[in-house]
Amino acid sequence: MKVYFPSYYNKFKCIAERCQNSCCVGWEITVDQKTLQKYEQSGREDILRHISCGSIVLCDGGRCPFLTERGLCRIISELGEEYTSVICREHPRFYHRIGERIEGGIGASCEEAARIILSSDGYDSFVSVEKDSVDAPDETELDTKAEREEIYAILSDRALPFSARVEKIRDRYEIPKNIHTRDEWQEIFFSLEMLDESHREIISVGKTVLNEEYSDCFERFLAYLIYRHASVASSRDNLRARIAFCLLLTEMLENSMAKNQLSEDGAAELVRIISEEIEYSEDNTAALVFELESLL
Repeated sequence: MKVYFPSYYNKFKCIAERCQNSCCVGWEITVDQKTLQKYEQSGREDILRHISCGSIVLCDGGRCPFLTERGLCRIISELGEEYTSVICREHPRFYHRIGERIEGGIGASCEEAARIILSSDGYDSFVSVEKDSVDAPDETELDTKAEREEIYAILSDRALPFSARVEKIRDRYEIPKNIHTRDEWQEIFFSLEMLDESHREIISVGKTVLNEEYSDCFERFLAYLIYRHASVASSRDNLRARIAFCLLLTEMLENSMAKNQLSEDGAAELVRIISEEIEYSEDNTAALVFELESLL
């Protein structure tokens, strides 16, 4: 089947042992039934003893037992990538369905994906990739593709400052800027579950002056968020809330870059953290979208 990815997708390749934030550490790793059967049929008891209740039992520090000291996967090196579970082969890819069209992307919780997203044009153009099968959610009733294209048309108008483009999106979808005070947002953020408590300083918003010097970075991050989260909206109200959610996370990036006086080179790590802590947590995403939908 054909899956449509943003044009920058072809730049992505796992950087394996060069990765500083391995997806093989700290994340639950499920093993699908088909892969489990491969291990059983191959008689690999050394692999099977590390699997319980459909997941790999992680070592101290949340490290996968098959991750070598060099940062490489022992299963891949000994058996080949086809012997890894679906979640390992697909990460950081995600999928959604609009009509009969299946779309995919690369998630920003991966440091290499974050770097590519922030450094690449072409978020509004797509390439088709042949895939055997994908686990894509059911089609939504809302024509989010048309809505997304309208947002991208506003977002890509670089004749305007980024702040003006954001205001046009807010006006188009009737999203007030000061829907909560900074203190109210901080109270909500404090209630979210963090993978790393040291990240709470980044999960914040505040009164900062937008540095237009890095507007390309903010534009590309917002475009990625719109693609991933607004595309799956279930209703008009849910769409508005999801766009507000995307704007909120972009504001987190703006705020943290200004507060820490970081350059664009440091933005990818901030994006990775925001993605890991918020948008890759179904609970945290749902909590913020619900809050926004109740206020809009």
